[in-house]
Amino acid sequence: MSNVEAVHFWSPTCGPCRVIKPAIEDLKEEFPQVTWTSVNTKEDPNRFAQRLGVQVVPTIVFFCNGKEVGRHSGASVGIYYTLIRKALSACGSTEQ
Repeated sequence: MSNVEAVHFWSPTCGPCRVIKPAIEDLKEEFPQVTWTSVNTKEDPNRFAQRLGVQVVPTIVFFCNGKEVGRHSGASVGIYYTLIRKALSACGSTEQ
C-alpha cells in the first residue's frame, strides 16, 4: 500500500486549470493508489495553499508519508506523471 498523496491546487478562474482537468482525472484513474486532494484556492479557508507556499495554479504537491517529495506548477502534464512515479518510488511502491 502506498502512502502517496497528491494535493492539486486550482482555481475556477484559471484557464490552464480547466485545460488540464481531464488529464488530472486520467491521472487519478491511472494511479488509484495515490490519495488525491483538490484545493480550490478561491475557497481555501484553512489557507492550505499559503501554508505550502503555492503561488501559482495549477500546482500539484506530492507527499510520501507526509513529507513533500515533489511539486510542479503549470500545464505540463508529462511532468506530473514523472513526479507521481518519483513519489511512488520514494514510498517504496511497486505499483507504478
